[in-house]
Amino acid sequence: MLSNKYLAESKHIFLIFLISIMLVACNKSSDDSVVTEVEQEVPTLSDNNIKDFTIKMAKDYNASLDSLLAGFNAAQKDGDEYQFVTFRNSKWTPNYIKKKDYYQNVLAHNSSYLAKSPTKILFDQFEYLIYTGIELKNLILDKGDVKSQDLFAAIRKDKALVNELIE
Repeated sequence: MLSNKYLAESKHIFLIFLISIMLVACNKSSDDSVVTEVEQEVPTLSDNNIKDFTIKMAKDYNASLDSLLAGFNAAQKDGDEYQFVTFRNSKWTPNYIKKKDYYQNVLAHNSSYLAKSPTKILFDQFEYLIYTGIELKNLILDKGDVKSQDLFAAIRKDKALVNELIE
């Protein structure tokens, strides 16, 4: 008889537990900390808006590059190469990929217009940023000073090329 009573109580506790789980799982309020991203509209570029678009994209390029270099310099200063690898892999690259995908959509949508525009170079430079990140990662992991002069000269040259487009 004790075992039947124990079994009945166990069933009740299990049932209450299941109901609690269902209530918690179904209780999605507007206060949840889940952030939904708003997809940016892909513009149709023309002579009327290309300058503003170019400035915006150049600013995104510079901000992405500056963030990458700041992460690299901080890791070098701290003597922790994995700090940069972690930053690049978990923060910089996901943000970069979102922007790159957006700009690739813009490029695809406006390919005929951009084929004759100097702004096309900016799309190539933005695309190349991922390789700059990889080269910086390899540089810090290999602790290589030999390649650093060439790499930083190329970064300065690329940044100057982008900035020429907005002058």
